[in-house]
Amino acid sequence: MGLDIEKVAMLTSMVDKLIQMKRVDNALDESVVEDLIQKSLFISGVPYSDDEIAAVKRDVAYKYQIQAHPGESILADYEQTNWYDDRKAEIQQNFWTRYKNYLIDEKHFSPNVVSTLGNDTLDQKLMNYILDPKADYGKPVLKRGLIIGDVQSGKTSTYIGFICKAADAGYKVFILLTGTIESLRQQTQERVEEGFIGIDMSANTTGGKRVGVGLDNKPIHAMALTSRASDFRGNSDKIAVSLGADKDAVVFVIKKNTTTLTKLTKWLIDLNADPRTHKIDMPMLMIDDEADNASINTSSDKEDPTKINKLIRKLADVFTKSNYVGFTATPFANVFIDPETTEKMETHDLFPEDFIVALPTPSNYIGPTRIFPKDAEFHSQLVYITDAGREEEDGYSFYFKHKKDWKGKLPESMTDAIYAFYLANVIRDLRGDQREHRSMLINISRFVKVQKYIKEVVEKIHAEAYRSLKYNLCSDFELSMKDPVLNRIYKVWQTQYEKCGFTWNEVAAALFDAMEKIQIKVVNSSKSSEKLEYPKNESLRVIAIGGLALSRGLTLEGLIISYFYRNTCTYDVLMQMGRWFGYRRGYEDLFRIWTHKASAEWYAEIADATEKLKDDMFRMRDLGQKPRDFGIRVRNNSTELNITAYNKMRNATDEFEVTSYFGSIVETPYLRFNVAAQKNNFKAVTNLVAECLAKGYPFERRMTPSGKKGRYMLQDVPKELIVEFLDSLQMSRYSSDFDPKQISDFLSSCADSSIDVFDVAFMDGGNLDKAVNVCGQKIACVERKTCVIDSELDRLSIGRRGKLGGPGDGLTGIIDFNGKTAKEIVENAKSSFRQFYEKEKGMPFDETRVYPSDTWFRFVEDRKPLLLIYLIDVDVADENQTKQRDAFHSAMGDTPAVGLALGLPRNDKEAGLTSTRYKANRVYNWFDREEILAEGREE
Repeated sequence: MGLDIEKVAMLTSMVDKLIQMKRVDNALDESVVEDLIQKSLFISGVPYSDDEIAAVKRDVAYKYQIQAHPGESILADYEQTNWYDDRKAEIQQNFWTRYKNYLIDEKHFSPNVVSTLGNDTLDQKLMNYILDPKADYGKPVLKRGLIIGDVQSGKTSTYIGFICKAADAGYKVFILLTGTIESLRQQTQERVEEGFIGIDMSANTTGGKRVGVGLDNKPIHAMALTSRASDFRGNSDKIAVSLGADKDAVVFVIKKNTTTLTKLTKWLIDLNADPRTHKIDMPMLMIDDEADNASINTSSDKEDPTKINKLIRKLADVFTKSNYVGFTATPFANVFIDPETTEKMETHDLFPEDFIVALPTPSNYIGPTRIFPKDAEFHSQLVYITDAGREEEDGYSFYFKHKKDWKGKLPESMTDAIYAFYLANVIRDLRGDQREHRSMLINISRFVKVQKYIKEVVEKIHAEAYRSLKYNLCSDFELSMKDPVLNRIYKVWQTQYEKCGFTWNEVAAALFDAMEKIQIKVVNSSKSSEKLEYPKNESLRVIAIGGLALSRGLTLEGLIISYFYRNTCTYDVLMQMGRWFGYRRGYEDLFRIWTHKASAEWYAEIADATEKLKDDMFRMRDLGQKPRDFGIRVRNNSTELNITAYNKMRNATDEFEVTSYFGSIVETPYLRFNVAAQKNNFKAVTNLVAECLAKGYPFERRMTPSGKKGRYMLQDVPKELIVEFLDSLQMSRYSSDFDPKQISDFLSSCADSSIDVFDVAFMDGGNLDKAVNVCGQKIACVERKTCVIDSELDRLSIGRRGKLGGPGDGLTGIIDFNGKTAKEIVENAKSSFRQFYEKEKGMPFDETRVYPSDTWFRFVEDRKPLLLIYLIDVDVADENQTKQRDAFHSAMGDTPAVGLALGLPRNDKEAGLTSTRYKANRVYNWFDREEILAEGREE
């Protein structure tokens, strides 16, 4: 039975008033809430059902029991004067007070969250970090900062609150840079009008139509020279408005494009700048929303910035007291801006030199850490897409790497997702949320033509379901189930929502009404994009199909079902595409995400990396480190995921580099996905063993120094045979650290006796049923169950973590040597690593952790160089790739795939002589560059 939402709202309001009267908002627990509800029931005298009372409890808990702990910040100057602390008592908080009330009363924000925003994030941090609008600095000044929030976590409310506080303190000019898409700019303009100005600037009424904070009917003291209908373009520069300390605050909400930025800069200078200096002697706050999008200087020559970047800096330079504050949920690109650029002050890059602030995450925020890790609270609400492929060769009708004119059969799982959207709408209606917006996201292609085709298919699915629900759904269950559409909707209900609190009969009775008004729209960056507008007083139910426009800033109200199948491989693009993060008040149990298993694993990886990035900020604050120290600390252990697009990382270098092969181990996490190449490499292995046997070197299993069963090994193999072996290989270009020609040249040119002879060891598995014959010895293959196939790129990824071997594999071959026992050599290496770790990290190494694989080379001189050979049984975790795996196995026959690792002992003297010649960088794969960049675009 549905709830009476009006009754629920009335009782909730009464409880809210009692909380305020009794001042118990900071001491609410379940018993206090129950007592207040009973008192409100007595006062109202209206009967309420148990479900309605439960809804009131839920609403009260949402409002008052949510917490947001203070965020963290790192500063260029920890001794700076906190001007806002000194002046706060004398500042009239007019803009902030009405916005605070608006957030709590109209937007239903938790008072605790708003309190943390106002008292900590804004008062204690951001306001103190920007320039004092009343101070005389004696020369033009620019402050630059970066604010890191979570995707869909409320960054917009933070920067509107920031504008309100700054306006109260004396700022008069605000420039808000949105992304590159007009629909996003319009959405931001609307929120600024509702939260700061109080007027719809595009309304056809004198003085504009009051909205949001302006509905209090008090005088309006702010205006915008942009509107929901118009960016600063066309005849905007013909407006004659002067800026001044005694004038109303002025806001510009503009896109990041060259025409708009140039026009605004010229207009400001022409109408308001001092003709002698060409500067405006006023404080200005520039907020760059989605600061990693279109603002980064992506030019390969850092003295020739890309145009948008340069124009933003030129605009900031117009004012004598300028603040540039970027807001983003994906700061990976921003921290790679070069802090050491030699450009002059007026063309400074936008690196957040002065401060970086991590916003607090409210306790009710549902982000990646609560969804994607396997033990996460909402992990069960993921649904893996198993009926689509990576590429056409996978054998599925739809695949990642489709062309821009693709037209074919879409995955059946998309139909299930659409039916789940119908069901979620029903359940929300039955819970009394009839007036709330609901959205479904379909993001499976970056091509505009394909998006339009998807809409055609979705419309057919919807029309068919409409007919079935209208004409064939009846009270006779058996009769209804004869309709294949109704039968399938019922199965989706069983799978996804059977435990939602309503019976099938209740759901079925409300299904048609719930889905009848659903709209289907294509929302993208093209001129033909449909508008996505959420009306104020009625529920919009929409299936939004798109790519870039749905991935950058655009909020899908009430997003409840997501169908996401994209082939991006950068942290920032993946996170921005995660529109499902955010707040799900009253339907936390209903949202579902259909996605590829690999994407879900990537999100788990990103969640871990992002949390560690935030953890670093706490440690850096304690150590007094500055923003320019921040960039080097972004974590990227995955070789399948790039941190950000190549051209945004032009200034980044990986913290770990192969500067010499001495004291390191390199391996092949990527192999060729080519049967002929793999057979060639296995032939090279058998040829090496055969040649060693012919020369009298024994090939047998060696016991370890401790007496345990060891590996099959060849010992004291001449370097010349290793070079010959390397020269015969066909390895993947993606294993950039293991370049056979480079290693071969290195070995050939180095005359040091420490690498004259090698140990060669086979890393075998434990299953003799998967053994292969190598010159008379049966060697069990190493099983790798999480390989990823990319036939188009001729690439076989051996593991999700980008690792071929384990951290202890390099211990193979360590024996009593130069008067030291094997045990002594190992213990000395461990001790040296612990000393190095503590010096580098400032903390002791946790000895319950494993030592990294290079420990047994970087800190060991007393050993022979080692070649490790992995004969690999290839398997895949992605069910979508089983057909390609089976075809590969069939073509390979009894031949295993071959992986390799090569390690050389420490040799400080030789390493110093060769370090400049042999250098590799793992930040990105050059060969992936175009694919990485393309996924961030829309065509």
